[in-house]
Amino acid sequence: MSGAGSLALTNLTKYEMLALDGGLNVSDGHPRQSLSPTQHRILQRMPEIFARAAEEQFAEIERRAQRTFLDSLGQFTAPVEAGRVHSSYASSVAMDVVARSLRPRVRSIGLIHPTFDNIPDLLLGWGHQLVPLEERALTEGEIPELHRLDAVFLTVPNNPTGTVIGTEALRRIAVTCADRGIPLILDTCFRGFAPQDRPDMYALLDETGVEWIMIEDTGKLWPLLELKLGFISYSRQCSFDIVENLSDVLLSVSPFVLSLVTEFAEDARKGGYEQIHSLIRRNRTVLAEALEDTGASLASHPSGVSVTLVKLPDHLSSRPVWRELRRAGLHTLPCDPFFWADKGQGERYLRVALSRDTPLIEKAGALLRDYFLSQRLGTTSRTA
Repeated sequence: MSGAGSLALTNLTKYEMLALDGGLNVSDGHPRQSLSPTQHRILQRMPEIFARAAEEQFAEIERRAQRTFLDSLGQFTAPVEAGRVHSSYASSVAMDVVARSLRPRVRSIGLIHPTFDNIPDLLLGWGHQLVPLEERALTEGEIPELHRLDAVFLTVPNNPTGTVIGTEALRRIAVTCADRGIPLILDTCFRGFAPQDRPDMYALLDETGVEWIMIEDTGKLWPLLELKLGFISYSRQCSFDIVENLSDVLLSVSPFVLSLVTEFAEDARKGGYEQIHSLIRRNRTVLAEALEDTGASLASHPSGVSVTLVKLPDHLSSRPVWRELRRAGLHTLPCDPFFWADKGQGERYLRVALSRDTPLIEKAGALLRDYFLSQRLGTTSRTA
């Protein structure tokens, strides 16, 4: 693609890489807002945290981090003490381990559509066949094309749409999978942005008897310069060799990062989550107001996650818009790669990340507004 340097833009991560060193970056969904005062105080204690992590038993540090993080999210029955939660460097590493572990028993996987493109890429890379599962049916608790599936893979809440599969719909899906004897895999990396009354998903799934695998992530929540962890957990009756495949990838994660996760999760439980949610709500409102009367708008359904879809005016499509905005110094994401089974659906959208300081979102909103208004005026003059 012209203007993109020597980087071949074959996936969304490569688009995000272009935004790391210049311009206004609302491209990747990683948190890049300023630290809160209480988070600053945690970092001031880093020498102490590091020294303690070097002295304690690793197993105790890991258990405490997993328990504190998952409890802070209301996941009180996660099988930490049972030894069925395992740490990894990042959720993408966890995803790759899960994709590998599903072989050879699982061939055809029903995957939520749309979703971030590294999920279908990793699953396809390990030889799985994918069947798109549209969000609308899933939010009703239905699994399309069930007769074709060996497993179901859902992202809850979903990225980029923010769609949440409610408690009863998820229960229906889990019961259906249990009745059919097929595993249910859940990517919950944006769980921290779900409503505060989020259910204990582990208890819900265990009640249904479904065979499940869960992927958790700390990396969407706190601006720790990529100091983050992913976690893989699985049900008592899980028949996939997660531990063996994970051991091929790593010995252990950093006890220092585990200790930081413990500290930040405890801070989040004491009010940090509400601070994050308030920032995201404020930034979503700022962006929505900037787009008023431009012909562009935010996606219509409400969402609490830290990314949002911008619906483009009818005469525009995402990649040309992305390219022109980049030239103006604004990095967003075109959305056709999210719609991995029908890229044409994504041509109507850009994705904008909201985990930024509000002044940056205000600048991004102003650039988007100017661009869309200029395009609108240009269209009007051409058709006059």
